Amino acid sequence: MNRHCLLIAAILLLSIHPILAQEFEKINLPNAIVTQAKVTFDGTRMVFMANYDGRLKPYIADYETDSARWGDPVLIFDATTNGQYEFQYPQLNFDNSRLLISARPQGKPDFDIYSSELTRGTWFDPVLLENGINSDRDDLAPSESSDGKKILFTRPFAAEEKKDVFCQEIYMIEKDETGQWLAPRALAPTYNTGCVCDPFFARDNKTFFYASYEDVNDAEGRRVSRNQFNIYWAKSDGVRSYTPKLVSSIQTDADIRSLSIAGDSTLYYTYGDITSDNQRRWSSNMRGGPLESSLQPEAMTCLSGTVTKSGSAVDANVRVVDPFTAQAYQDIICDENGYYQLYLPRDRQFSVLATKEGLSLQSQLIATDVEEMEVDFELFEAVKTSFNVFDEEFFFPIFTIITIYDSTYNQLAQVGSNGNVVLDIGQELNVVFSADNYWEDTLSLPLDQEVLFENFDFDIVLRRKVKSVDLTFEDEETGNSLGLELTVLNVTRNEKTKRQVKGGKITLELRDGEVYEISTSAQGYSYFNAEIDLTKEEPVKEVKAELKSVKNQAIVLNNITFEVNSYNLGAQSYEELDKLVTYLLENPDYRVEVAAHTDDVGGEEFNLTLSNLRANSVLEYLQDHAITVERLVAQGYGESTPLFPNDTDTNRAKNRRVEFKILSEGE
Repeated sequence: MNRHCLLIAAILLLSIHPILAQEFEKINLPNAIVTQAKVTFDGTRMVFMANYDGRLKPYIADYETDSARWGDPVLIFDATTNGQYEFQYPQLNFDNSRLLISARPQGKPDFDIYSSELTRGTWFDPVLLENGINSDRDDLAPSESSDGKKILFTRPFAAEEKKDVFCQEIYMIEKDETGQWLAPRALAPTYNTGCVCDPFFARDNKTFFYASYEDVNDAEGRRVSRNQFNIYWAKSDGVRSYTPKLVSSIQTDADIRSLSIAGDSTLYYTYGDITSDNQRRWSSNMRGGPLESSLQPEAMTCLSGTVTKSGSAVDANVRVVDPFTAQAYQDIICDENGYYQLYLPRDRQFSVLATKEGLSLQSQLIATDVEEMEVDFELFEAVKTSFNVFDEEFFFPIFTIITIYDSTYNQLAQVGSNGNVVLDIGQELNVVFSADNYWEDTLSLPLDQEVLFENFDFDIVLRRKVKSVDLTFEDEETGNSLGLELTVLNVTRNEKTKRQVKGGKITLELRDGEVYEISTSAQGYSYFNAEIDLTKEEPVKEVKAELKSVKNQAIVLNNITFEVNSYNLGAQSYEELDKLVTYLLENPDYRVEVAAHTDDVGGEEFNLTLSNLRANSVLEYLQDHAITVERLVAQGYGESTPLFPNDTDTNRAKNRRVEFKILSEGE
């Protein structure tokens, strides 16, 4: 059970059994005047005026649950402050952290309303309220609503209107929807019947009580003359105002004033013989008892809790919001222990948010279906982030340099790809992602705004840069443009696509930093292939292909190699032979001759035999790759048909070759 709502159960018991005089034995001292007493909403503290040392001063006492008594009174202010002001009408706010009190500095003609903050167990010197509540008349008896949006207080009548020296009228000052204080206004004549004082807001923010020195109607409706103050119940819910009612359960033949309610049902008030100094009139002792059920305020939930960071207290702002309208219901600041307490209407839903500059925001949705509840918050000062960077087109992970900047792009940190980064809350950050051959991207992290979560996992995609490559295809002999199908192989990622070339021209948008192979096998023409390497500083921008008609034409196969004086294919030959396989599969009607040639080194007969063996090695490779033997002819020509004179090593290497030729059908 929380520390300030712990008296709820005791208050419920007191609503059944009248409060005994022993409860106030440390307060109602012999020959002392105790007046203007107010008990806090939670029943844990009481403030009052008493003349224990001969002069009325403000005191505070705590309720001792073990002995069921109010503890020893303690002066609220030190001797210096008490010497500088004359005080009246103290009252604590909804969470007992702020004291509102009427005070008159020495040499001043009238009372104004001041506030004092409780910090580390000490009440600070009173500060004049600057919200428009004070006037050139006495401003007295402040009573703040539990949501902090309204204050009831009193002002005496103007001199020519006074019916008695102690008569006052009730005023209210309240905040508008923007949180600004409006001008004070007197309550309607329904409440200001001519001589009232001591207003007290119940914790439902609608019900209030006040003391009145007026004639009243008895139970049979007859007007009865009164000669002392009695307590009246009133209510205004923003829609209608209710007719005041006499609290008949506490009528006596002495003044009854300074009513307050602990919880929703237990009355505290001052009573006793009339005492007057021609300026004031008060009752002189404390008493308590149950409030009749018909006059009890609407039930409220006491919400309290603590806000911490790594176990340490945080003086955070706690905001309560209506989740359906997004309107703020109440804002409070936690005390130095990180503690907060407030009162919310029963059977409602609210969002409770805890915030602090430089720290995270935490929230919780609650339902006020109980008398008291605790909601604690743990804030954090940094977020843990993970950045996973992918290629936009194919979504594979890419190595990235991640640079963290502040809002003015001063570099704060730099990490490698897919790393975890801890970022402090409190400023806007810009995260820049850079990778070779990719366009940079920037992620804005508004960590200067409300931060809800401690861990963030970001998936970032970067767009690959592209290079334009122009390709043209022409007939080698005629120069005519050729329409054909083009195979584009991304060698880097082993991805193959097909493109249609119309009018002999096409522009390819290729990914920067990758290697491509372009090939085609146009009907009636030799196959063509070219490498486009975009990893180089000066990549290819244009490719012009002149295709040779294959009818009765021998086409040299590049990079077909054998061991010296051997017909065993070298491994580097397979890539070119695979292209030939593809070409033949795409042109199933073709029959081809595979022709092998040698240079003039060695005997003529030896070279002829060797060339036949080499031609058959190529034929076997093609057969092993789904080209039927009926479509193939192997022929060795030895050294008989050189392309170049065999007079240099370079020319001899060119003469050592393998060719293919498209044969006429049936040839």
